Amino acid sequence: MLINKRIYITILVAFLLSLITSSIFVKNFDRYEISTDEKENHAMIKGDIPDMWIDAQVIKNDLSSGKDYFESGKEIFRSYLPPRSFALYSYVFNYELFENWEKKIFSSDNKKIYFLFLQSIFYFFSLVILFKEIKKHYEIKTCFFIICFLAFEPTIFLFHSTFHTESLFFTMQIFMLTMLINKSEKLIKFVGIGFLLGLMFLQKLVAIYYIIPISIYYILKLRGKVLIPLLIILVFYTFIIFLVGYGNYKRSNIFYFMPPSSKITLHLYFPSTIISKAEKIDEAIVYKKVEEDRMKWINENNINLDLEKDRIKYYDYLQKYTLEVLLKYPLTTFKFISWRTLQTGILNPIYVYEFFSNESEKRPPYYLEEKYKKINIPLRIIYSLIIYFIVLYGFFTSLKKIKVEQTVLLVLSSAYMLGLLGWANNSRYFVPILIYLSIFWGHGITSLSKLKLFNKV
Repeated sequence: MLINKRIYITILVAFLLSLITSSIFVKNFDRYEISTDEKENHAMIKGDIPDMWIDAQVIKNDLSSGKDYFESGKEIFRSYLPPRSFALYSYVFNYELFENWEKKIFSSDNKKIYFLFLQSIFYFFSLVILFKEIKKHYEIKTCFFIICFLAFEPTIFLFHSTFHTESLFFTMQIFMLTMLINKSEKLIKFVGIGFLLGLMFLQKLVAIYYIIPISIYYILKLRGKVLIPLLIILVFYTFIIFLVGYGNYKRSNIFYFMPPSSKITLHLYFPSTIISKAEKIDEAIVYKKVEEDRMKWINENNINLDLEKDRIKYYDYLQKYTLEVLLKYPLTTFKFISWRTLQTGILNPIYVYEFFSNESEKRPPYYLEEKYKKINIPLRIIYSLIIYFIVLYGFFTSLKKIKVEQTVLLVLSSAYMLGLLGWANNSRYFVPILIYLSIFWGHGITSLSKLKLFNKV
């Protein structure tokens, strides 16, 4: 009973620290950067966030002008839900996203802090729900270490104080994990899983195929009784996706649900580099050829990029072109992606602070400066190795303690996220994997604490 109270107190303390952290960040960084060039960026709203902020204002303006929900907004380049979350926040709290909409000057009045507070409320509430579930499966000491990791690990913790898509996605992951390991087989639970899976996709595109690990998990868990639950999950997941497609159809007369970024991001990273490495040709020459192919296709197909229907065809072309390159040079592709994935796994516990405090358009970027590479990178590698050692130790020591299907779920979920995001070579995209690895971390710390070496200390 005492340790139960300690866990709830731990969650409460972490929640309060999150609120304080958000307050400090907003106080210091809710402003425009001191720029070394002519480009001006808001210290907190930069990278891919400005596009979502602008989309949110368009949605709000459309709804105010009388358009219905499905007709509101413009073509969403990235994830569907974040702009609508910002728009909802702006409407409910009467918060002006822009100081000057025409000039696209973001508000810097500190009132955006309440959105960050809401993120923290949702996340730490999800930890309470998770704890209530995992204590039915694991020893209480292990639960304590799992919750401590999820509550305080800085790579996760600091994202609650940003406007990136991660914090709300972490919350959805934790609710999903809680529902999946729950022993109930009531049909309403599978309805909830289907809806939540849809929301995960709307928050981050990486969840689009997450139904595959879930299906494998339930095949192992339910065996002969798996058909109805999986059908329910699929139906309600598909329903959420259909609503996105319907909204796009109402707005543009084109039914589609995958945002453009899912089709063109690979094209930005791979064709020129893969061909250059495989054929041993200067990358600048290859890039020029790739651009010539692109322009030739646009001209031959009479593509007008001002029209959304033509842009959809264009995005499909970029995706097809990239996949053909990857399949043509499989060995080079494998080596290149493997190296980038390995680098993605180097955690950065102060990523958020670096994001806020460094000028986004500065060249060279801060992470390529010699001082950063000599000091920060080695420290990040050491930190990552410590985390992974404990996780790996916990994996092996937990094999006899965790049900096989749960182990499969955690491993498949981690591998799935890594497979879809690892190639990006950005430590930010590795962080969702830590949600699943936290279970092994908890078992690892518990097992280490029982070793005679530590008992003597």
